Amino acid sequence: MGKVDPDDSRPPFQQVADDLRTAIRDGVLSPGARLPKHAELAEEYGVSVGTVKSALGTLRNESLIVSRQGEGSWVRRVLPETTAADAMDADARDVLAEILKRLDEVNDRLAAIEDLLPRSGR
Repeated sequence: MGKVDPDDSRPPFQQVADDLRTAIRDGVLSPGARLPKHAELAEEYGVSVGTVKSALGTLRNESLIVSRQGEGSWVRRVLPETTAADAMDADARDVLAEILKRLDEVNDRLAAIEDLLPRSGR
């Protein structure tokens, strides 16, 4: 991964997307790997954060990465030979696991609050 080429006919966002796509397909960025932050990628490629966002949007549209606002982007865990339906199922499982984790946290907090409240009939 490196700087964009100003003499390349492709727009900068496409150069970044192509470079990251190659890194994913060649295993340099393995399935499940977290991508660097937007600002870090922008500095590495010598482009703006907006250019990086466009590049990552391209990779998301190609189902090569997943992103969660405020958390970052990761290379999909699904192998390239799987179907689009399989990829959606894997994403749904990831989202469901995150929801269940957060529900457990909320449940623990509610239990702590209930312990602080006076009980009627005591």
